[in-house]
Amino acid sequence: MSVAAIILLVLALAAPPLAAAAAAAATDAVDDDGGGHRPPIHLCGGAVQGRFARNSSYEANLRHVAATLPAMVANGSSPSNRSSCVGILAGGRPDQISASAFCCNSSAPAYSDCGACVAMAFRYARWLCGYSRRAMVDLGACRVGYHDVERMEREMRAVSAVRHTSSWWKIVSIYDFPMMVVVEVIGMACVMFIFLQEWGDGRRRRAQANRLP
Repeated sequence: MSVAAIILLVLALAAPPLAAAAAAAATDAVDDDGGGHRPPIHLCGGAVQGRFARNSSYEANLRHVAATLPAMVANGSSPSNRSSCVGILAGGRPDQISASAFCCNSSAPAYSDCGACVAMAFRYARWLCGYSRRAMVDLGACRVGYHDVERMEREMRAVSAVRHTSSWWKIVSIYDFPMMVVVEVIGMACVMFIFLQEWGDGRRRRAQANRLP
């Protein structure tokens, strides 16, 4: 199995299907400014990242990120260059969050306020992904994402272990497997040779015994 196939398999297991109905409801409820943003592309975490509880430390860290990141990314942009990308860590383990935000450089009116776009993307993330510990929302004008640092590290270690096992078996298949077959064939040949030798010796002994007076 190739490395790309392994990564796609992990992502398929970790990320649930996109919820079209939830996206439509969130679009009606959140996008009330008539800014012309397209419906969001989103991805929510699955079983590996898990979910957080209401009023938990993780939710408090997420609220801090949602309040801080829009201003940070807005300060990094300017009227002449609206592209901006920032990333932050919030809280401590085991509820530490890694979050990032990115704004595109576009002259379209809907893309003029980077900070407002990022704030809206965070609202979409909470609507679409609920209490998932990982979420990504792309509005076209901007993109935000966040995840649980500790659980992401565990996920990456698991992927690395699968990749290592796959690479090891690939090496065995290419280089060692033919030799393993040869060894097995030689072993079976030796067993058959010993069996035939014992069988022939037994026949000779019986023949000699029959010739005795």
